[in-house]
Amino acid sequence: MSSEQELSDLMVAAYNHQKNGDLSLAIQAWNQLIKHPKIDNNLTANAHLSLGNLHQLQGNDELAIESMSKAIKANPNSSQAYFCVAYLEQEQENFESAIGYFEQAIALNNTDPGAFNNLGNCYDRLDKSADAINAYTQAISLDGNYIAAIYNRGNAYIKIAKDELALADLNKAIELDANFYQAYYNRGTLLKRMGDHTQSEQDLTKAKTLAQQELEHKTLQ
Repeated sequence: MSSEQELSDLMVAAYNHQKNGDLSLAIQAWNQLIKHPKIDNNLTANAHLSLGNLHQLQGNDELAIESMSKAIKANPNSSQAYFCVAYLEQEQENFESAIGYFEQAIALNNTDPGAFNNLGNCYDRLDKSADAINAYTQAISLDGNYIAAIYNRGNAYIKIAKDELALADLNKAIELDANFYQAYYNRGTLLKRMGDHTQSEQDLTKAKTLAQQELEHKTLQ
């Protein structure tokens, strides 16, 4: 059997095990693939990424980060590998580290609005509002209806008392999703600060109603 066929068979086996939910067997297959003497760097990187995702599904974030870091070592030009490590670091609240990985990923691929939004979230958690706003704005420039970035930027503007800009973003978020109760709540709180008590009360009441409806819906599921 040729090396190409051996590699192909191992990949098929790994994906089939994943599809069937046999994560341990999938991990074994990917590890066999990585040890194959004829594997190239791109396939090595992809295999480590797959291993990282499997480890994450098993709840082992440390092994997931280790595997994804090996993917970066195998292919330093893999934006996907940087993104994956960044998301894991963000989940573990290692925001400085996550920012570094997001910025490296974006340097390789600057077309993903989700990456900019998550970068903004990391800056926001570190109270770096200006950097957060810049990242959210980059996300919105890529997708003008990206509601998460619009909402997040509005909240960041609130933090630095840019009330009119915050209001514009929260208005847009509600325009995009009329059931976005968090946006109603934050807009209601903002309008109260701005002196519009009537609209503020309406928004806060709407937020409470929508939140209750969402809770009841989840309870019924």
